[in-house]
Amino acid sequence: MGKDSGMGAWSGKVGLFATDALADDLERAGRAVAYVAPAGTGEPDGGVVDCEGRLFLPDGFTADGFDAASGGGRSGGVPGVLLLHEYTGLGGYLFRSAARLVQAGYAVLCADLYGKALRPADREQASACLRPLRDDRALLQLRARAGLDALAGVPGVDAGRLLAMGFSLGGGAALELVRSGAPLRGAASVYGYLSSSRQATPGVAHCPVLVHLAGRDHVIPLRDVEPFAREMTGADVDCRMVLHAGAGHGFCNAAYGTEFDASASWHCPRTEARAWDDVLRFFAECLRTG
Repeated sequence: MGKDSGMGAWSGKVGLFATDALADDLERAGRAVAYVAPAGTGEPDGGVVDCEGRLFLPDGFTADGFDAASGGGRSGGVPGVLLLHEYTGLGGYLFRSAARLVQAGYAVLCADLYGKALRPADREQASACLRPLRDDRALLQLRARAGLDALAGVPGVDAGRLLAMGFSLGGGAALELVRSGAPLRGAASVYGYLSSSRQATPGVAHCPVLVHLAGRDHVIPLRDVEPFAREMTGADVDCRMVLHAGAGHGFCNAAYGTEFDASASWHCPRTEARAWDDVLRFFAECLRTG
């Protein structure tokens, strides 16, 4: 397992879970960022959960926000991306995605939607962690917003140029941030949840949105596409949707393997490459025009 300058693209196998054998090597590539998030939405004082994300900075910036290339002086800050995980939680697959963004010049915080006390080790545990957030979209938004606020507070990150990107559960979280009017310049959802109990409204949801979908997705039904499109249109959101007809859920996650299975998630390298090219162009456009 290795990486090139600027974190680079990870070589070798990536895992689904933080407990995978390679997790320690991947974890050491970033810096732990501790923050708190609401534990629930049922009560005004519902308590908090301790979260721990992983921060990755591009070449030339230290963990204290200094520009090493200019002799330690502070720069104007780099744009930041909040990267939101799938139901399996933090794992090698997510850090591999962070590497792509770091190479493009972004500071990246891999957010922790579950809290550091919940690190699923298998799919059964992951499903149990998923359910409270899948069933309570207000809580999902609050967990994601806590991560966004943590990213905004990182020295060296320009809090006025924040973006969000997520996969599956994390894609749904990115869309919940949009619906809530979070201070984002753009948001990308990759095979993320489209339906929600919370609808976007004009004047609140304001940032451009990019959605990549799979035509053979066993998690996100295509019947959700039309209502989502109506929602975004009704809220006057600049939204673009891309459908990869032959791909399935998980097409950007190399940890799933490439063997087709209509009832499971599977990786499609060609679709992944196309989606990433589009996301990086979209983010650059958001920062130019936002």
